[in-house]
Amino acid sequence: MEIKHLIFNLLILFSLIVHTNANASDCIYNIYVQTGNIPYAATTSNITIFLNDATKAELPVVNLRNWGLMDSKYHYFRPGEVDLFSMKGPCLRAPVCGLTIVLDGYDSWYCEGIEITVVGFGKSCSQKHFVVNKWLDVNAGTAVIIQDECYIDNVPRSISLRNVY
Repeated sequence: MEIKHLIFNLLILFSLIVHTNANASDCIYNIYVQTGNIPYAATTSNITIFLNDATKAELPVVNLRNWGLMDSKYHYFRPGEVDLFSMKGPCLRAPVCGLTIVLDGYDSWYCEGIEITVVGFGKSCSQKHFVVNKWLDVNAGTAVIIQDECYIDNVPRSISLRNVY
């Protein structure tokens, strides 16, 4: 009888620990990245993105490769490919409407587009597609691209450049 009582108490303790580690305010971010299908579009550099909402809340996704769903030998950001990344993080206060892309490396990359899908427990699902169609190139001084499609009361939100590193 003592062992059953001990096991029962351990199960209750374990369920409390699991419950306190679960965070209802977390969301899952699925990120689809399309590399252009043109010569030299691929990159081996690190790509970091910052997701923004209309309230100016920001979520960094540092080094997208770390969030890739393919095996460790897969080569991300190849010409014409759509790569999928997924991460869990705090939910933004509003749907994603702004994106900053940072190329950190020594080569260039042609980004055709990025699509973000966000889901969370008890939250509305949101999806945003950003058409980029631009080169990121450290040597040309264009290693950062800001796409801001946030509107407040049907007026484009003003953005401010910040240090992204």
